[in-house]
Amino acid sequence: MSASAVILGMAAKIGAPIIKSIIEKKIGGVSGDLAGAVIDAVAEKAGVAPDQLSAAPVSKIEEAVRQVEAEAPEMIALYEAGLKGQFELLQAELQEGFWQSAWRWGWMYLLAFLWVCAFLLFPVLKAFGVALDPIDSATLMTLTGWFISLYMGGHTVKEIGRQAVEAVKTWRGPHVQ
Repeated sequence: MSASAVILGMAAKIGAPIIKSIIEKKIGGVSGDLAGAVIDAVAEKAGVAPDQLSAAPVSKIEEAVRQVEAEAPEMIALYEAGLKGQFELLQAELQEGFWQSAWRWGWMYLLAFLWVCAFLLFPVLKAFGVALDPIDSATLMTLTGWFISLYMGGHTVKEIGRQAVEAVKTWRGPHVQ
């Protein structure tokens, strides 16, 4: 029996309407994320892994569901705040000027064009006798990786760098005690 089925059954049994409604709507998206958080919280309070929830004693599951039911409004508020922040970020990106966001679109279309040229257009033209220098796929992959790291992971890379600098600053070496 799945963890969601165990929790749903227990929520119905003990009268935990918030938990029951969250788990019933567990189909991807935001409600799926919230349901996953509820399942993890119940499993944690029951002292088992989520996939082992069906093997846990019924009394532990019942108590865990009661505790999570009491915490559910706070969990929902946290998810709502997270969604609000995501929406505000999307709205802020829509308010950017043309030049602040044009580089992203420009690079996306340029890279897409280069990949199509490298693996579709140039080989077809070569078959018809047009000799073009091929695009080095390693160079194209490097450019794509740089773009992805800047566009999608710039803050992650920045955070890793910051943590590395902090680690170097606090490292005393193997000889210091």
